[in-house]
Amino acid sequence: MADSLRPMNIRVNGLVLGLINTTFSEKIRMTPEIHLKLASFGIYRLGKPEECSGIVSFLCSEDASYINGENIGVTGGTVGRL
Repeated sequence: MADSLRPMNIRVNGLVLGLINTTFSEKIRMTPEIHLKLASFGIYRLGKPEECSGIVSFLCSEDASYINGENIGVTGGTVGRL
């Protein structure tokens, strides 16, 4: 999509989220073994939605005008690949 929209000066970047404390992740958060799995996370806790807003704001700013076609991970250190 980034390549297709580049001629129109539209940048396309993605935010790749780890486990964020939202209603969307509620079922996962309520599983009994989640605390054991959280131990494998880099910072040992769920992310907060507001911890994603700064990178989104940056990507929408002129400071990120040379960033296109990237996926930025907000994962708390969780190892994963697209």
